[in-house]
Amino acid sequence: MAVAVRQQWEIEAGVRGLHDPRPLRVTWTAAPEPLVEEWAQLTQMAAEQQAGAANVPSTWAAAPAELAGSGGQILRVFLEQVPTRRLLILGGPGSGKTLLLVRLLLGLIECRVPGTPVPVLFTLSSWDPAKQDLKAWLVQQLSQDFDELAVPSTATFGCPSRAEDLLTHRLILPLLDGFDELPARARGMALDQMNSVLPPGHPVVLASRATEYAQAAAPVAALPRKLGGSAGIELLPLDPEETATYLCRDAGGAGTPAAARWDRVLHSLGSGVAVAQALSTPLMVFLARTIYNPRTGEALDAVPCPSELLDNPDLDSRAAVEAHLFRAFVPAAYRPHPRTPSPWSAADAERALRWLARHTERVSAGTTNLAWWQLHRAIPSWLPPVLIGALAAVLEFGVSWVSNQLVWHLASGSEVITWSSASTTGMLAGLVGGLAGRMPGGLTGALISSGEVFVVDLVNNPHSDYTPPMWHVLTAGSVYGFIGGLMGELAFTLAARRASGERTPLRSRRRWNRGFATLGLAVGAGYVYVDVLDDDHPQQMLPVAVALACLFCLVGGLAGGQRVRDTEVPPATAIRWSWDWGGLLIGLGGGVAVILPAWTEDVFHFGFSQGLANALTGMTGDIFLGSTPFAAGALSVYCLAAGVTCGIKAAAADLTSAPGPSALLGHDQHTFRKLGAVTALAVGLAIGLACWCAAFSQSQGRQLVYPASLETIGWAMTMPKLLRALVTGAMVGIVVGLAVAWNQAACGKLAIARGYLALRHRLPWRLMAFLADAHQHRGVLRQAGAVYQFRHIELQRYLAASSRQR
Repeated sequence: MAVAVRQQWEIEAGVRGLHDPRPLRVTWTAAPEPLVEEWAQLTQMAAEQQAGAANVPSTWAAAPAELAGSGGQILRVFLEQVPTRRLLILGGPGSGKTLLLVRLLLGLIECRVPGTPVPVLFTLSSWDPAKQDLKAWLVQQLSQDFDELAVPSTATFGCPSRAEDLLTHRLILPLLDGFDELPARARGMALDQMNSVLPPGHPVVLASRATEYAQAAAPVAALPRKLGGSAGIELLPLDPEETATYLCRDAGGAGTPAAARWDRVLHSLGSGVAVAQALSTPLMVFLARTIYNPRTGEALDAVPCPSELLDNPDLDSRAAVEAHLFRAFVPAAYRPHPRTPSPWSAADAERALRWLARHTERVSAGTTNLAWWQLHRAIPSWLPPVLIGALAAVLEFGVSWVSNQLVWHLASGSEVITWSSASTTGMLAGLVGGLAGRMPGGLTGALISSGEVFVVDLVNNPHSDYTPPMWHVLTAGSVYGFIGGLMGELAFTLAARRASGERTPLRSRRRWNRGFATLGLAVGAGYVYVDVLDDDHPQQMLPVAVALACLFCLVGGLAGGQRVRDTEVPPATAIRWSWDWGGLLIGLGGGVAVILPAWTEDVFHFGFSQGLANALTGMTGDIFLGSTPFAAGALSVYCLAAGVTCGIKAAAADLTSAPGPSALLGHDQHTFRKLGAVTALAVGLAIGLACWCAAFSQSQGRQLVYPASLETIGWAMTMPKLLRALVTGAMVGIVVGLAVAWNQAACGKLAIARGYLALRHRLPWRLMAFLADAHQHRGVLRQAGAVYQFRHIELQRYLAASSRQR
């Protein structure tokens, strides 16, 4: 873990230019006494923890004033001078708090010995103290960033994970950044939880803006509170000489033409003018060097002159200068460069970055993280399931027709199969669309597939008496879609229950879903209405039809009542199998629901035994809901699809050890393909062999035997039928594999979100390349494990605010 953390932040320090041309030296003094622990009490507390005041180390500071220092001295201050090793770092916006935390983290890892805590940097912006305990949030962050820490621990009784075990044994040293980014109402509660979860004796570092921490520590209408047992330092404005030396060194050194352009600005640094006040923080110095210093190979006249900071009459205040630097930073980062030219113009890049900053504030639950697997939150919630349903319909229709054409040419060499006979009238599209996109996906896939059957068959055979009415086809598709959607809802509920560790099924607040009940009634009534009108005995069939409609209503209301919200799908890196009988039961219920309408009709006409035989063999007079797929085959398909979907799982990736967001996406895409291939192979072989073994004699395989009986089922294990069965199984496996891969990997939703946002001119088509370029070559973004963040929270806020104004 220490190696992974060190590699992550060493790489990030290099990309951020923390050592280019050299580390910018920040200085500090002791924090105001009301905000920290009294020094005498702090020393006594630490001495008691070390078995007596007589053993007080000589390196401890005798007074808070001795904590003053600069640059790399932060390591000595924390390890040697602070008795409790609980440190508060205060500073203004852009004063270098995060920079100092990174230097401290790398220093702590460098001097760490085995068995001592590993420093880990946490950004507090994603924590809500009102809803989540601090320890639970720390465990969640560690488990998310380090996959190995999510494994249950066997070292200590009662610890459910290694992450909690490490926190319990104080082997994690939390460096908490961004306390000021918490909502103002939650900061006091956050301090209470820090003192409870990280009590005196547990090393911790907390970084915050001074004003926000002071307001939380000494509220007007509440009891004062502070980080117990902590010493504190407050960062000072940059020394003018340090700023001048740094900017000149970055421009090539004193005496160079590029450095000479800074003369007027540098001479004014100590005078208190607006530009001198603005260039007193590391953030503004970084923006200024990016805007006004040429890069290697860049012409000097192509870069604006820093004298404009003094000559522009509008820049008459510190806020005006800072706003100017923010405004000019992105165009400067994307100006033409001979070594690393940008494929995107400054205008396109700025538009995309403004949208990303606004998206991060609005959608990402207050965090500063730009995670590609969360980008789908910015698109309409109905879009992914509808598109996956449409894709399932296209796959069912195209693959089915191609496979039938191929098999019949190989088997007989003469007959060409029509489009309508090559389809399952939406059964597979409804099943796969439902398992992947829940109810919207199931209905969309089935209705599109059944509509394709009707339209194409009508175009190819406009005068044929065999072409069924449109409402017949669509009502059959709606039944398939409704059943597939209910299966998807139950499968998502089952997955949420297993993810939460509950042994009993999850229940929503409402046990009965009126919307799903109404939809079930409408779907059942629609099918019943069409079927009764075309039946020879409508009055006798009416009770059966009403019973079917009420049954669909009841099943829809009960199943919809278990509905849960969509859960976040993290990036995947491996495949795991965990069998769950719940998935098999969901598939069995869906299969029975599919064959139930046709079976009830056959029972009404031929009796129970004869009707069951017709349904199982597919020998029914109705061409929908029973004849295209054999009932036995439908049961097999539904049980296998739901069982495999609920059983096969993708292991979440280790977000910290990943080389970067692009590499993590590559792993997720590889897992997506692997999931689809493995599922398609397993389901395809099982369905193919089942179809082959269940083949029946049927007048040389062409004419329907009507009525049929169980005795008509025979064995026909011929090679052409084996080939046909295997290709049919492959078709089923492909579409089921799509559903499994969609549910377990995150790249599918990213593809839809990327296309949608690119078409609306929000983001570029090559999104990952754009983000990588903004991080590696432009310095606009920084990388924290597997996510990107804006270089500074103030930059993000400026871009988001300017996006709202446009």
